[in-house]
Amino acid sequence: MEKIILCLTGGATGGHLYPLVNVSKVFKSIMEEKRWSYEIFYLGAKPFDEDILKINGIDVFTIPSAKIRRYFDFRNILDIFKFPFGFLKAFWILYIKMPNVIFSKGGYGSLEVVLAAWILRIPILIHESDTIPGRSNRIAGLFATRIAISFEKAKKYFNSKKTALVGHPIDPDFDEIKPDEEIYRKFNLEKNMKTILILGGSQGAMKINDVVIFSLDKLLNLGQVVHQIGKNMIKEYEQIARGFILENIPTKKNYYHPVDFIDHLDLIKLLKISDIVISRAGAGAIFEIAAAGVPSILIPIRENVVGRHQIENAYEYAHTGAAVVIEEQNFTPDIFSSVLKRILNDKETLEFMKKSALEFSKKDAAKLIAEELVFLSVKE
Repeated sequence: MEKIILCLTGGATGGHLYPLVNVSKVFKSIMEEKRWSYEIFYLGAKPFDEDILKINGIDVFTIPSAKIRRYFDFRNILDIFKFPFGFLKAFWILYIKMPNVIFSKGGYGSLEVVLAAWILRIPILIHESDTIPGRSNRIAGLFATRIAISFEKAKKYFNSKKTALVGHPIDPDFDEIKPDEEIYRKFNLEKNMKTILILGGSQGAMKINDVVIFSLDKLLNLGQVVHQIGKNMIKEYEQIARGFILENIPTKKNYYHPVDFIDHLDLIKLLKISDIVISRAGAGAIFEIAAAGVPSILIPIRENVVGRHQIENAYEYAHTGAAVVIEEQNFTPDIFSSVLKRILNDKETLEFMKKSALEFSKKDAAKLIAEELVFLSVKE
């Protein structure tokens, strides 16, 4: 082989970008094992984190991208006119570089690339993370050569003959990342205490923060709490939390650990030492929680904010027995603390949830996708 060229697209959000990076890592290792020359580049909307792509040796080419919002916004009208310009630029770059295969994660900025690749007869593999596909992937599925999905429920939206259930591509080094003494020191954790990990996503979540803070008197009697609050909310919520603790349970003040953001490597380690995690229900979060084998309580984002996919993700995962779902309208301090106490105080329930999580996890998703990309690259 002279050179295999892989084009990545669909990294405008973290949920789209990190799977692209995870698959690219495995693709690289396959290329190096075969001693084949290769090139990987990103083409699409401005990526969520351009630096992570460059660190991984991935060149970045951006196009004007159209984002259709779920709410009324004059930018929706303006963005319609961006689509043809984005398509033309994507077509031109693909024509010049002529990659062997496209890997798309969907989202805005990806459809222009997929359509241009289809016209140029470049094989396309798309991946859908959620139970309910986004608008871009539903359309892209019509042009894709192969379709990979994370949840069985998503299969009905695509052509079954070219669709395969593979799971969500997590970090290929996930199992090699081990908790160490440093993770306990960094978050001031006691080894002999139960650990409750609370995540609101990279930006934090006001609803989760509100309920958690006014549940701390009950939570801290169950174990130590690591609470990822969000960079824009940390000062306000930390101050409220400290006041609440000092007023109600001052002897437990050293067991509450608020943080603004958790580095991904630290997050994996924290998942592995936690007894339970409270999280949103994005596919990336669910599949990492499952891979760590940690019981969870999922609080999906409301349907009127992002659509119904997080709710469906949460319930499909919960049906395995690995998680409990509390929808936002029911997420109150009393209900939350009651569910948490019931789980943490029942060893059989904890063990069943751990086992169910591991059985659900599909740690080889990145490998399966990368192997299919290699196959499509060399297929006559």
